[in-house]
Amino acid sequence: PITLDIDMAEKKVMEGQDEVLLLDENNHPFALLKNPEVFTYDKESWANDVFNTTEKLHPGVEYVYEMKEFLVGGDIFLINNNKTIFPEHNFTPAETRRIFQGRGWNTIVAFQTRNIPHRGHEFLQKAALSKVDGLFIQPVIGEKKLEDFKDEYIIKSYEVLIEKYFPKNKVLLGILPLKMRYAGPREAIFHALIRRNYGCTHFIVGRDHAGVGNYYGPYEAQEIFDQFTEAELGITVLKFPEVILSKTTQKHCFIEECPDPEEQTHFSGTQLRAMIKNKELPPEYVIRPEVYEILTQRKNVLVDDFYRRHQHNPYQNQKGFVLWFTGLSQSGKSTIADRLYEILEDKGIRAELLDGDIVRESLTKDLGFSKKDRDENIRRVGFVAKLLARNNVAVMASFISPYKAERDGVRIKVENFIEVYVNTPLEVCERRDQKGFYAKARSGEIQNFTGISDPYEVPENPEIEVFPSIQGVDECVEIILRYLTENQFI
Repeated sequence: PITLDIDMAEKKVMEGQDEVLLLDENNHPFALLKNPEVFTYDKESWANDVFNTTEKLHPGVEYVYEMKEFLVGGDIFLINNNKTIFPEHNFTPAETRRIFQGRGWNTIVAFQTRNIPHRGHEFLQKAALSKVDGLFIQPVIGEKKLEDFKDEYIIKSYEVLIEKYFPKNKVLLGILPLKMRYAGPREAIFHALIRRNYGCTHFIVGRDHAGVGNYYGPYEAQEIFDQFTEAELGITVLKFPEVILSKTTQKHCFIEECPDPEEQTHFSGTQLRAMIKNKELPPEYVIRPEVYEILTQRKNVLVDDFYRRHQHNPYQNQKGFVLWFTGLSQSGKSTIADRLYEILEDKGIRAELLDGDIVRESLTKDLGFSKKDRDENIRRVGFVAKLLARNNVAVMASFISPYKAERDGVRIKVENFIEVYVNTPLEVCERRDQKGFYAKARSGEIQNFTGISDPYEVPENPEIEVFPSIQGVDECVEIILRYLTENQFI
C-alpha cells in the first residue's frame, strides 16, 4: 500500500480541515489532499500481511516499525509533478503511451530493475523483446537499501548498454520514481499494475523479483500471479526462469536448457557488487566492459548512509564558485574534495575537480617545487579555476598552497572564492603518509617539503575550516554543503 503516516501533533493540525496541502522533503507543495481521514493501524499485522514476516532485519518491515502512529487517507489532486530527477527519462504514463504509439509499438514488455545490468539481464530482456514490438526498461529510482547501486550509475549503465547492444528504436529507457519495499510477491503485482498504467501489454517477472535475503522463494513472485486471471490484471505476465552460462557452449541460456548442474555457471549480484567495489574486472560473460568502465570511474557507486541523506536534495547551480582546499600533504584535502565532487555531479551540477597531483602531470609538469615554481603552479591553476567559475562551473581545487600571498592572489582574481582550510595536525598527516614523503623530508632526502623544511602559512580567516581527523570526511562534506546552501551557491 501507498501510505502517508503522521504523528499526534500533525493529526491535531489536520482535524476539522477539508483540504490539506502536501509538501515534499524541500517544503515545496506537490499535491492537495481533500476530505482527509486519519486512522490508526497495526504495524505488526501490516508487516506480516505485506512482507510475510515481522522480522526487523527485513528492510521493508524495519521501515514500517519506524513509521508514525497514524495514517491519512483521502482524495489526492496533483499540483506539481516534479520531473527534475533524470528529466530526459522521466515520463508520465500519458507520455509513454504517446511514445509507444509514435513508434508503432502495439505490444510492449516492461522490465523492472533496481540494479545495474549484467549479461543475464541482457539475455532475458532480448528474449522478451523477441516476443513483442518494443521493450520498456524502467529502473526504480528512489530510496534503496545500503549496498544497492546508486541511481545515477544504473541509468548511465543502461544508456550505454542500450546504445551499443540493442537494436535501434526498439528500447525505451524510463524511470519509476518509487521507493523499493522488497515485498517480493506482492510487490511484483504492484509493479505489474504500474506498468499496465504506463501502457505496457506485457511484464517480465524473473527469479526473486523484488526479493531480499531469503524471505521469499526464488519463484514465489511468479507463482502469486497464478491467483489472478489476465483479465483481472490487465497485463500479460512473462515468467522467465533463471539465466545461466553454459560451460560447454560458453553461451547464455535459461537454466532449463542446461539441466546438468555441473555445466551451469550462475550469476551472483553479491559477488558482482564486491568486484565492482574492489575494482576487479568481472569476466565478460558477467558484464559488458562499457558498463564496468562506468562503474569504476568513481570511488563508490553503492548506496551508503551519506548518499541516502542527500539522495533527494535537488541542488542546483546558482552561480559558479571555487572551493579552494588548502592544508598539509595528507590532510584529507583530496578525499573531501572528491566526495563533494561526487555529490554535486550526481545532482547534475556542472563541476570540475582540480587536484594537485593530477595538475602536475599535465598543466604544470614543467615546474618543480621551489617557491618560484610553486607560485607559478598556483597562478596557472587559479587562471583555469577563474575561467571555469566564470562559466557557472563549481570548481573544487585541492592544493597545499602553503603561502598566504599565493592564495590571496587567486582570491583577488576569482569572484566567488571560498577558502577551505583542511586543518589536520602534522603528526596525523605523517601517520597517514604511506609513501614515506615526510620521513624522506626529515632525513633530508626531499628538500622544500611543506611542514618540514618549508613553512605552511595557516589561513587567518578562511570561509570554511574543517577538522577531518576529528569530524570525519562525511561531516566535513556536510559542513561545506551547508555553507554553499546557506550562501546560495547551490
